Amino acid sequence: MKVNYSIIFAIPLLMVMFLDPMYLELISGDDENTLGAILSILVKLNTGIAFLYSAYRFQTMSPFMRFVFALVTIYLFGMVMESYYKYDSFFIYPHVFQRILLFYFVFFIYTFYKNNDYLQLRHIINIILIGFVLNVVLIHPEALSIASFTNHERGVNASTMYMIVIPFLYFASKYLFEGGAYNLMMSFVVILAIIFFQHRTIWVCMTGIIVVYVYLVKFKAAKPVNFGKLLPIAFVIAVMGIVSSAFLFSMHPEILTKFQENFSDIENASEQGTGGWRYNQFLSYLPFIQDNFLMGMRFEGFELPIQFYRDDIDAPVFEDGNGHHFHSFYVDVLFYIGFVGMALFMMMKIYALRKGFTSNTLDEKQIVILAFISSGFVYGISYILPFFFYAFLGLALAYMEQHPENYTFIRESGMRMRARRRALQKTLHSV
Repeated sequence: MKVNYSIIFAIPLLMVMFLDPMYLELISGDDENTLGAILSILVKLNTGIAFLYSAYRFQTMSPFMRFVFALVTIYLFGMVMESYYKYDSFFIYPHVFQRILLFYFVFFIYTFYKNNDYLQLRHIINIILIGFVLNVVLIHPEALSIASFTNHERGVNASTMYMIVIPFLYFASKYLFEGGAYNLMMSFVVILAIIFFQHRTIWVCMTGIIVVYVYLVKFKAAKPVNFGKLLPIAFVIAVMGIVSSAFLFSMHPEILTKFQENFSDIENASEQGTGGWRYNQFLSYLPFIQDNFLMGMRFEGFELPIQFYRDDIDAPVFEDGNGHHFHSFYVDVLFYIGFVGMALFMMMKIYALRKGFTSNTLDEKQIVILAFISSGFVYGISYILPFFFYAFLGLALAYMEQHPENYTFIRESGMRMRARRRALQKTLHSV
């Protein structure tokens, strides 16, 4: 039996991906306390590994990434000294330190995969889909009903649905570059799942991703793609969609009403639905962000009483003493580690995007990863960026800095051995 050992190269990426609730809930079930305890242990363990490994592989980084790594480490060291000076503890509030420690996930994945093209995305895609199906069937079976859809009981986390975007990009690329009914079918299955679980932020992200993806395929793809072959299929699917939706809406008119409500919430994001809730939270903390814009509030921010109140009972939305749970990456980072912390992250992200958009050609994997990380600008408005986003940003950086088809550490080792063998043969012939 032939064993495919390439799955081994997926382990570092999976270490970060498995921090998502989609996987952890398979262990903890619906018990939030158990999930929180497991997550806390795994995040600390993984960030420790990420820091040590990326520091060990420092010399393999490009000059720019070394510079960013040094800045992040200096900022972290400054927080450690501040913590010890003020509280006699090197790590007084892990909740605050996590904001800067997560950046090491980027360096960890970047340094591991930069000189290694043995990661096969199909392994990652299969594990994402298996985790998603198991989570829905075993943990959130109640979400698979018309009632849960119309009542907006989504069941599945937003970060989970955000991860599902990656399989869509993968299957869409496979179809465009290679064809195949299976790839086309899986693209639409994933799209239907994204629509059904109705995380509106994901809908908006998908719109932006498709625009970026089409641009990259059209102008940057190493192989030409004929988008015209999609037209007949799109026509048939549109007709079938109209007929089936008319039948479905006639039986369940509340579905159409729910779609109208969702699009209305998107159009009036600052006033309706969860968008209004997030906007009010932002306004509650805006004065503190403005007063500590450069470096953030750090540990004083953790100790600050909850500023976001419920109007109906005039009480804080969250309990004091557990930190502030923001529903925006930008608010979270600016509040805790300030503009400097935000700049450190954006330096890496913009660097990856700039290298991708200025490259002459990109291969299929580079296009998929680049299109995905571009959506982080939008996702971060409504949610904290999930752990796996940092990992895929690191993967994007690795792919943007090298040409996978030409350069791997195993190939390089083989070439060195061949060169030594040729040199030895020349020596023997000259004797």
